[in-house]
Amino acid sequence: MSLSLLVVLLTSLYAVPGTSRSTHHPQPPRKHCTVKHNHDGSDDSANILHAFTACATDSVITFSPANYSAYTPITLARLNNVVIHLNGNLLLPNNIEEVQRKINVSTNQPSTYATPWFYFHGSNVQLIGSAEFEWGRFYGFGNHWWDLGVRTLRPQLATFNITNGLMRNLKVIKPVAWGWNLPGTDLRVENHFVDAKPDNGTRWNTVVSRFASISRDTTSLSMGTECLFPENTYASLIMHRYYGHNGDDCISIINGAQNYWVSWKQRVIPNCTGRRVQKLDHGRSGLWSESNWTGGAGFADNVTWEDIKLVNVSTAIFLTQKISNIPFQSLGPPPNVTSNSSTHISNFKYKNFHGGLNANWTCITPVCWNFVEGGDATQSIIFDLYPGTALNISVGRIKVHPFEKPYTETTVICDPETLVPGEQATLGFNCTRGAYVRTPIGSSG
Repeated sequence: MSLSLLVVLLTSLYAVPGTSRSTHHPQPPRKHCTVKHNHDGSDDSANILHAFTACATDSVITFSPANYSAYTPITLARLNNVVIHLNGNLLLPNNIEEVQRKINVSTNQPSTYATPWFYFHGSNVQLIGSAEFEWGRFYGFGNHWWDLGVRTLRPQLATFNITNGLMRNLKVIKPVAWGWNLPGTDLRVENHFVDAKPDNGTRWNTVVSRFASISRDTTSLSMGTECLFPENTYASLIMHRYYGHNGDDCISIINGAQNYWVSWKQRVIPNCTGRRVQKLDHGRSGLWSESNWTGGAGFADNVTWEDIKLVNVSTAIFLTQKISNIPFQSLGPPPNVTSNSSTHISNFKYKNFHGGLNANWTCITPVCWNFVEGGDATQSIIFDLYPGTALNISVGRIKVHPFEKPYTETTVICDPETLVPGEQATLGFNCTRGAYVRTPIGSSG
């Protein structure tokens, strides 16, 4: 499973639809702490913890322009009204066994999929990376993991469990796996950069990774999975300007998808496969549970994806309630769901998607996690839904072409029998299995 995405969203003056609150910070911090740096390259984790403990409230915490060795998982908790200036870089160990050993004994609060290396907790916290591109980085050295096929005891990079928080100008370089988990409320993410591109070959070289699909002209599996990973978030989340090179589920919203406005502007996410919104029944979600897990009850409401530029992605818009990773886990067939118990989807808007598709879907297993009957890498839109579970979906201004083919050969997969009465009139394209044909959706289209 490999996904591609692009660039996110709205000016700071926008409020998330359905909410009246906005990110703000109550009072000027009064105390200042500078994180000490060990110039001999030894572990700086104790220095980081000391600064965050001394300046946990009404403070400014500053990392100097230097490479900090963050060689131990760390929890930075009880923060209140703190501004963090990451003017340096944070480096995980460049050693797989060391990372595995330390993440295995870490007491950091785990997320759904993994334990984070960094755990931030508190309220009114701004984490601001350097405006200079070479600083404000998190180095995971994940390329070694993927080159060797190591997928056990992989850490999530970080959790930002903050009420009223801001992340800005952060750069994630070669993550091991999952990136940022955002379980807080009233969050804003700006100018987020992720580089998960494999460096041992090109996208079109099928031998660059042992996880590469064996089919011709495919992509090697990207390092890293969820780059931004909001989990159990029910309040507002705004993301503005995002760049990701490779990555799986570059935006994945887990267990509580409502009031999200995601617009990708001025940036590109080449060589990934998509973004994901999901609400899972906790009884169904497992280690590799995917979006809208088959049979998982729940809802996803009021989500907008806007201004998306696509570069060699698998599918431009993929809305499904039928994902199952059980074939990937070799645990038997996926569940046979005959009722409409899966995730209910409402008030989804897709606006202004443009760009091109990849030659084929990326897959590292005989049965792809995102398999849909009839999918052939020409689809700009795939709706794989149960009848009566999706309401008020609109798709406007879509201009996507298949790989090395004209826009006129773009197709869609959509079953009109799954639409509720009247839905086709506002959908924005002809729900069918065949050519993409735009239809009117009124002034919003």
